[in-house]
Amino acid sequence: MPIVLLDAPSNLGLMRPASDREPGVRFAPWQLRRLGLAERLGALDGGHVEPPPYDGLRDLATGVLHGAAISRYALALADALGPPLERGDFPLVLGGDCSIVLGCALALRRRGRHGLLFVDGHRDLLRPEATTHAAAAGLSLAFATGHGPNLSTRIDGHLPLVAPADVLLFGHRDADRWYDASLLAVANDAMRSLSLDAARRIDIDRAFGQRMAAFAGCGIDGFWLHFDADVLDDRVMAAVDARQPEGMTADEAVRLLRAAVSSGRCRGLQLSNYDPERDPGLACGRVLVDILAEGLDALRGPVAAVDGDGAPGEPVE
Repeated sequence: MPIVLLDAPSNLGLMRPASDREPGVRFAPWQLRRLGLAERLGALDGGHVEPPPYDGLRDLATGVLHGAAISRYALALADALGPPLERGDFPLVLGGDCSIVLGCALALRRRGRHGLLFVDGHRDLLRPEATTHAAAAGLSLAFATGHGPNLSTRIDGHLPLVAPADVLLFGHRDADRWYDASLLAVANDAMRSLSLDAARRIDIDRAFGQRMAAFAGCGIDGFWLHFDADVLDDRVMAAVDARQPEGMTADEAVRLLRAAVSSGRCRGLQLSNYDPERDPGLACGRVLVDILAEGLDALRGPVAAVDGDGAPGEPVE
Protein backbone atom coordinates (compact mmCIF):
# COMPACT_ATOMS: atom_id res chain seq x y z
CA MET A 1 0.00 0.00 0.00
CA PRO A 2 1.74 3.22 -1.12
CA ILE A 3 2.18 5.83 1.61
CA VAL A 4 1.42 9.37 0.42
CA LEU A 5 2.63 12.36 2.42
CA LEU A 6 0.20 15.30 2.43
CA ASP A 7 1.19 18.49 4.24
CA ALA A 8 -1.54 20.21 6.29
CA PRO A 9 0.38 23.00 8.09
CA SER A 10 -2.62 24.65 9.72
CA ASN A 11 -2.05 26.34 13.07
CA LEU A 12 -5.54 27.86 13.16
CA GLY A 13 -6.65 25.67 16.06
CA LEU A 14 -4.08 27.01 18.54
CA MET A 15 -3.82 30.29 20.42
CA ARG A 16 -0.75 32.48 20.06
CA PRO A 17 2.20 31.38 22.24
CA ALA A 18 3.11 35.07 22.53
CA SER A 19 1.44 38.28 21.43
CA ASP A 20 3.73 38.68 18.41
CA ARG A 21 3.98 35.03 17.30
CA GLU A 22 1.93 32.37 15.58
CA PRO A 23 2.05 28.74 16.75
CA GLY A 24 5.05 26.98 15.24
CA VAL A 25 3.25 23.76 14.28
CA ARG A 26 2.94 25.24 10.79
CA PHE A 27 6.60 24.31 10.24
CA ALA A 28 6.19 20.65 11.22
CA PRO A 29 5.66 19.13 7.74
CA TRP A 30 8.69 20.92 6.34
CA GLN A 31 10.87 19.88 9.29
CA LEU A 32 9.78 16.24 9.26
CA ARG A 33 10.48 16.01 5.54
CA ARG A 34 13.85 17.67 6.09
CA LEU A 35 14.65 14.98 8.66
CA GLY A 36 14.15 12.31 6.00
CA LEU A 37 10.62 11.06 6.71
CA ALA A 38 9.71 10.53 3.06
CA GLU A 39 12.88 8.55 2.40
CA ARG A 40 12.48 6.44 5.53
CA LEU A 41 8.92 5.53 4.51
CA GLY A 42 9.52 5.26 0.79
CA ALA A 43 6.58 7.64 0.54
CA LEU A 44 5.12 9.47 -2.41
CA ASP A 45 4.61 13.24 -2.35
CA GLY A 46 0.93 14.15 -2.05
CA GLY A 47 1.49 17.89 -1.98
CA HIS A 48 0.41 20.67 0.34
CA VAL A 49 -2.92 22.16 1.44
CA GLU A 50 -2.41 25.83 2.24
CA PRO A 51 -4.44 27.03 5.26
CA PRO A 52 -6.19 30.39 5.52
CA PRO A 53 -4.14 33.14 7.19
CA TYR A 54 -3.79 33.21 10.96
CA ASP A 55 -5.32 36.35 12.49
CA GLY A 56 -5.80 35.25 16.13
CA LEU A 57 -9.47 36.30 16.23
CA ARG A 58 -12.56 34.48 17.42
CA ASP A 59 -15.22 33.94 14.80
CA LEU A 60 -18.35 35.89 15.76
CA ALA A 61 -20.74 33.22 14.52
CA THR A 62 -19.20 30.36 16.47
CA GLY A 63 -17.20 31.94 19.30
CA VAL A 64 -14.32 29.73 18.14
CA LEU A 65 -10.83 30.95 17.29
CA HIS A 66 -10.70 31.01 13.46
CA GLY A 67 -13.96 29.05 13.47
CA ALA A 68 -15.08 29.77 9.90
CA ALA A 69 -11.55 29.42 8.50
CA ILE A 70 -11.13 26.01 10.14
CA SER A 71 -14.34 24.77 8.52
CA ARG A 72 -13.17 26.01 5.10
CA TYR A 73 -9.85 24.30 5.62
CA ALA A 74 -11.58 21.03 6.51
CA LEU A 75 -13.30 21.12 3.11
CA ALA A 76 -10.03 21.79 1.28
CA LEU A 77 -8.18 19.04 3.13
CA ALA A 78 -10.99 16.53 2.53
CA ASP A 79 -10.88 17.35 -1.18
CA ALA A 80 -7.11 16.81 -1.28
CA LEU A 81 -7.45 13.44 0.45
CA GLY A 82 -9.96 12.23 -2.11
CA PRO A 83 -7.54 11.04 -4.84
CA PRO A 84 -5.21 8.96 -2.62
CA LEU A 85 -8.16 7.40 -0.79
CA GLU A 86 -9.85 6.51 -4.07
CA ARG A 87 -6.63 4.89 -5.32
CA GLY A 88 -6.34 2.82 -2.15
CA ASP A 89 -3.18 4.60 -1.04
CA PHE A 90 -2.40 5.30 2.60
CA PRO A 91 -2.39 9.07 3.26
CA LEU A 92 -0.08 10.29 6.01
CA VAL A 93 -1.19 13.84 6.80
CA LEU A 94 1.48 15.98 8.41
CA GLY A 95 -0.05 18.68 10.60
CA GLY A 96 -0.50 21.18 11.88
CA ASP A 97 -2.69 21.23 14.95
CA CYS A 98 -5.45 18.79 15.92
CA SER A 99 -8.22 20.73 14.19
CA ILE A 100 -7.12 19.15 10.90
CA VAL A 101 -8.82 15.95 12.07
CA LEU A 102 -12.06 17.53 10.82
CA GLY A 103 -10.90 17.43 7.21
CA CYS A 104 -9.57 13.89 7.59
CA ALA A 105 -12.83 12.66 9.13
CA LEU A 106 -14.83 14.44 6.43
CA ALA A 107 -12.83 12.74 3.66
CA LEU A 108 -13.82 9.32 5.00
CA ARG A 109 -17.37 10.37 5.90
CA ARG A 110 -17.91 11.08 2.20
CA ARG A 111 -17.01 7.45 1.53
CA GLY A 112 -19.22 5.59 3.97
CA ARG A 113 -19.23 4.76 7.64
CA HIS A 114 -15.75 5.07 9.09
CA GLY A 115 -14.37 5.20 12.59
CA LEU A 116 -11.78 7.37 14.28
CA LEU A 117 -8.95 6.01 16.40
CA PHE A 118 -8.04 9.02 18.54
CA VAL A 119 -4.61 8.61 20.16
CA ASP A 120 -3.90 11.80 22.06
CA GLY A 121 -2.62 13.08 25.37
CA HIS A 122 -5.94 14.94 25.70
CA ARG A 123 -9.52 14.01 24.92
CA ASP A 124 -10.14 17.27 23.01
CA LEU A 125 -13.78 17.37 24.11
CA LEU A 126 -13.89 20.92 25.43
CA ARG A 127 -16.81 23.22 24.70
CA PRO A 128 -16.07 26.76 23.38
CA GLU A 129 -18.02 28.48 26.15
CA ALA A 130 -16.08 26.58 28.82
CA THR A 131 -12.65 27.86 27.69
CA THR A 132 -10.91 31.21 27.80
CA HIS A 133 -9.31 30.72 24.37
CA ALA A 134 -11.88 28.64 22.37
CA ALA A 135 -9.01 27.17 20.35
CA ALA A 136 -10.29 24.34 18.16
CA ALA A 137 -7.39 21.99 18.83
CA GLY A 138 -8.87 21.31 22.28
CA LEU A 139 -12.38 21.08 20.85
CA SER A 140 -11.62 18.94 17.82
CA LEU A 141 -13.06 15.60 18.92
CA ALA A 142 -16.18 17.33 20.24
CA PHE A 143 -16.66 18.99 16.84
CA ALA A 144 -15.97 15.79 14.88
CA THR A 145 -18.64 13.96 16.87
CA GLY A 146 -21.24 16.71 16.50
CA HIS A 147 -20.88 18.64 19.76
CA GLY A 148 -20.46 22.36 19.20
CA PRO A 149 -21.66 25.25 17.01
CA ASN A 150 -23.28 24.29 13.73
CA LEU A 151 -20.59 25.86 11.53
CA SER A 152 -17.94 23.73 13.24
CA THR A 153 -19.88 20.46 13.36
CA ARG A 154 -22.02 20.33 10.21
CA ILE A 155 -19.40 20.46 7.48
CA ASP A 156 -20.35 19.75 3.87
CA GLY A 157 -23.79 18.73 5.14
CA HIS A 158 -22.51 15.93 7.38
CA LEU A 159 -23.46 15.83 11.06
CA PRO A 160 -21.65 14.27 12.75
CA LEU A 161 -18.47 13.60 10.81
CA VAL A 162 -18.07 10.46 12.90
CA ALA A 163 -20.56 8.92 15.32
CA PRO A 164 -19.34 8.76 18.95
CA ALA A 165 -19.92 5.00 18.91
CA ASP A 166 -17.44 4.78 16.01
CA VAL A 167 -14.60 6.37 18.01
CA LEU A 168 -11.87 4.66 20.00
CA LEU A 169 -10.31 7.17 22.39
CA PHE A 170 -7.01 5.85 23.71
CA GLY A 171 -3.95 6.95 25.68
CA HIS A 172 -5.01 10.27 27.18
CA ARG A 173 -3.77 11.51 30.53
CA ASP A 174 -5.70 14.75 31.06
CA ALA A 175 -7.93 15.57 34.02
CA ASP A 176 -11.69 14.92 34.07
CA ARG A 177 -12.26 18.31 35.69
CA TRP A 178 -11.53 20.04 32.37
CA TYR A 179 -14.59 18.53 30.71
CA ASP A 180 -18.35 18.82 30.80
CA ALA A 181 -19.93 15.83 32.54
CA SER A 182 -22.17 15.03 29.57
CA LEU A 183 -19.22 14.77 27.17
CA LEU A 184 -17.25 12.71 29.67
CA ALA A 185 -20.16 10.30 29.73
CA VAL A 186 -20.12 10.12 25.92
CA ALA A 187 -16.38 9.43 25.98
CA ASN A 188 -16.61 6.74 28.63
CA ASP A 189 -19.67 4.97 27.28
CA ALA A 190 -19.72 5.41 23.49
CA MET A 191 -16.06 6.04 22.62
CA ARG A 192 -14.52 3.10 24.49
CA SER A 193 -12.30 5.67 26.25
CA LEU A 194 -9.23 4.27 27.99
CA SER A 195 -6.59 6.44 29.62
CA LEU A 196 -2.92 5.60 29.36
CA ASP A 197 -2.70 4.89 33.08
CA ALA A 198 -5.65 2.48 32.93
CA ALA A 199 -4.23 0.77 29.83
CA ARG A 200 -0.89 0.23 31.56
CA ARG A 201 -2.56 -1.26 34.61
CA ILE A 202 -4.08 -3.89 32.32
CA ASP A 203 -1.02 -4.14 30.01
CA ILE A 204 -1.01 -1.56 27.26
CA ASP A 205 -0.64 -3.95 24.32
CA ARG A 206 -3.36 -6.31 25.51
CA ALA A 207 -5.66 -3.42 26.40
CA PHE A 208 -5.20 -1.83 22.98
CA GLY A 209 -5.71 -5.14 21.22
CA GLN A 210 -8.96 -5.80 23.06
CA ARG A 211 -10.32 -2.33 22.37
CA MET A 212 -9.22 -2.51 18.73
CA ALA A 213 -11.00 -5.83 18.23
CA ALA A 214 -14.28 -4.39 19.52
CA PHE A 215 -13.75 -1.18 17.54
CA ALA A 216 -13.00 -2.91 14.23
CA GLY A 217 -15.99 -5.18 14.71
CA CYS A 218 -18.57 -2.44 15.28
CA GLY A 219 -19.65 -2.25 11.63
CA ILE A 220 -17.32 0.47 10.33
CA ASP A 221 -15.84 0.29 6.81
CA GLY A 222 -12.44 1.30 8.16
CA PHE A 223 -10.97 4.01 10.38
CA TRP A 224 -8.76 7.08 10.43
CA LEU A 225 -5.90 7.26 12.94
CA HIS A 226 -5.36 10.59 14.71
CA PHE A 227 -1.98 10.66 16.47
CA ASP A 228 -1.08 13.70 18.55
CA ALA A 229 2.60 14.02 19.44
CA ASP A 230 1.65 15.03 22.98
CA VAL A 231 0.55 11.46 23.72
CA LEU A 232 4.29 10.77 24.05
CA ASP A 233 6.25 11.15 27.26
CA ASP A 234 7.51 14.64 27.91
CA ARG A 235 11.06 13.35 28.22
CA VAL A 236 11.11 12.45 24.52
CA MET A 237 8.50 14.89 23.18
CA ALA A 238 8.80 18.32 24.73
CA ALA A 239 8.05 20.09 21.43
CA VAL A 240 4.29 20.42 21.97
CA ASP A 241 2.12 23.24 23.26
CA ALA A 242 0.53 21.36 26.18
CA ARG A 243 3.22 19.31 27.88
CA GLN A 244 2.38 16.57 30.38
CA PRO A 245 4.53 13.99 32.18
CA GLU A 246 4.28 10.20 32.02
CA GLY A 247 3.21 9.73 28.42
CA MET A 248 3.80 6.85 26.04
CA THR A 249 7.30 5.68 25.33
CA ALA A 250 8.48 5.62 21.74
CA ASP A 251 8.38 1.80 21.80
CA GLU A 252 4.78 1.79 23.02
CA ALA A 253 3.81 4.19 20.23
CA VAL A 254 5.52 2.05 17.58
CA ARG A 255 3.70 -1.07 18.79
CA LEU A 256 0.38 0.77 18.79
CA LEU A 257 0.86 2.04 15.22
CA ARG A 258 1.89 -1.40 14.04
CA ALA A 259 -1.18 -2.98 15.60
CA ALA A 260 -3.46 -0.36 14.07
CA VAL A 261 -2.14 -0.59 10.51
CA SER A 262 -1.79 -4.38 10.67
CA SER A 263 -5.53 -4.60 11.30
CA GLY A 264 -6.08 -3.94 7.61
CA ARG A 265 -8.79 -1.40 8.46
CA CYS A 266 -6.70 1.76 8.88
CA ARG A 267 -7.28 4.09 5.92
CA GLY A 268 -4.84 6.85 6.84
CA LEU A 269 -3.02 8.64 9.63
CA GLN A 270 -2.70 12.21 10.78
CA LEU A 271 0.21 13.49 12.88
CA SER A 272 -0.53 16.63 14.88
CA ASN A 273 0.95 19.11 17.29
CA TYR A 274 4.71 18.80 16.74
CA ASP A 275 6.22 22.30 17.00
CA PRO A 276 9.76 22.58 15.58
CA GLU A 277 10.17 26.00 17.21
CA ARG A 278 10.12 24.20 20.57
CA ASP A 279 12.69 21.67 19.31
CA PRO A 280 16.00 23.54 18.85
CA GLY A 281 18.11 20.39 18.69
CA LEU A 282 15.52 18.51 16.58
CA ALA A 283 15.68 15.50 18.92
CA CYS A 284 11.88 15.41 19.14
CA GLY A 285 11.51 15.53 15.38
CA ARG A 286 13.90 12.62 15.00
CA VAL A 287 11.90 10.60 17.53
CA LEU A 288 8.74 11.19 15.49
CA VAL A 289 10.43 10.17 12.24
CA ASP A 290 11.66 6.96 13.91
CA ILE A 291 8.21 6.18 15.35
CA LEU A 292 6.47 6.69 12.01
CA ALA A 293 9.07 4.77 10.02
CA GLU A 294 8.99 1.80 12.38
CA GLY A 295 5.27 1.95 13.13
CA LEU A 296 4.23 1.99 9.48
CA ASP A 297 6.68 -0.61 8.22
CA ALA A 298 3.88 -3.17 7.86
CA LEU A 299 2.41 -1.08 5.03
CA ARG A 300 5.46 -1.54 2.86
CA GLY A 301 5.42 -5.34 3.05
CA PRO A 302 7.63 -7.55 0.90
CA VAL A 303 9.30 -6.09 -2.18
CA ALA A 304 9.11 -8.11 -5.39
CA ALA A 305 12.53 -9.23 -6.57
CA VAL A 306 13.44 -9.15 -10.25
CA ASP A 307 15.23 -12.08 -11.85
CA GLY A 308 17.87 -11.88 -14.52
CA ASP A 309 15.31 -11.71 -17.34
CA GLY A 310 13.57 -8.75 -15.77
CA ALA A 311 10.55 -10.79 -14.63
CA PRO A 312 9.22 -10.61 -11.08
CA GLY A 313 10.72 -13.24 -8.83
CA GLU A 314 10.06 -14.32 -5.26
CA PRO A 315 9.11 -11.67 -2.71
CA VAL A 316 11.96 -10.56 -0.50
CA GLU A 317 11.92 -8.49 2.66
